[in-house]
Amino acid sequence: MFFSTLTIATALAALLATASARGINCQGSGLCPGNKGLLNQALTQLRTKDQHQQWSQNEKLICIESSITIGKPNLCIFYQNIGDRKFTTAQSIQYIEGLLNHGCQACGSIPTDDGNDVSKGELTANMVASGNQKRAIDADAKLTKRRDVEHPSQLFRRQGINCNGGAACRLGGLAGTPRGKISDLYDTISAGNGIFRNGEQIECKPHASGRLCAFYQNIGNRSFNTQQTLEYLNRLLEHGCEVCGSVPTDDGNDVSKGELTVNYVA
Repeated sequence: MFFSTLTIATALAALLATASARGINCQGSGLCPGNKGLLNQALTQLRTKDQHQQWSQNEKLICIESSITIGKPNLCIFYQNIGDRKFTTAQSIQYIEGLLNHGCQACGSIPTDDGNDVSKGELTANMVASGNQKRAIDADAKLTKRRDVEHPSQLFRRQGINCNGGAACRLGGLAGTPRGKISDLYDTISAGNGIFRNGEQIECKPHASGRLCAFYQNIGNRSFNTQQTLEYLNRLLEHGCEVCGSVPTDDGNDVSKGELTVNYVA
């Protein structure tokens, strides 16, 4: 059977339109549903890495081995369709938080551009067989059309002060599990006096099966004292945040320039 050039072009256009419309999603391999929680583990480990390290297309930021699936596959995180651009660890953390806020617990993709078109660049989390991470990532990259964009993402600026966090932020207090709150962190931090730097856990409270921690992100070599930290926490409380959230440290509303974050840490 033969197809006309017009028919093929129409089908291809429809396929690309579907990919563009997909936007942020929790799709991935068939191994994803059985490995919920790995995305949050990846986020926790990335917070301990150099926040200024840059990542290129298809380069693995991190891989977390499954402890429950036979063959011990890995959840790997990597960029696709970004051309020659690079993204820092700090930027990557924001994208992963976006996936978690969307309800993704293992796999998913989130656009890196201002719109909702993953064909212009995306951060992807997907399960791959142990020992075959590079091959799986290369294969995944071929599923979408490569296309570069020249402008930086405005995801962080749009986000601003917010009460977002991982899925575990909504847990705690059930069946006797502890429930940490921002107000608890505020009270404990106010009793001390310290200087806090990027990625340093300022204070943590038991929450669900892990901890609720306060820490700074994207602040580079800067540091903030206890009084400044209490002011940021108070802004979160005034914004209506009870458990998790982020507040910019700059005069604008751009968390990519620095933020105080309260989030669940496994």
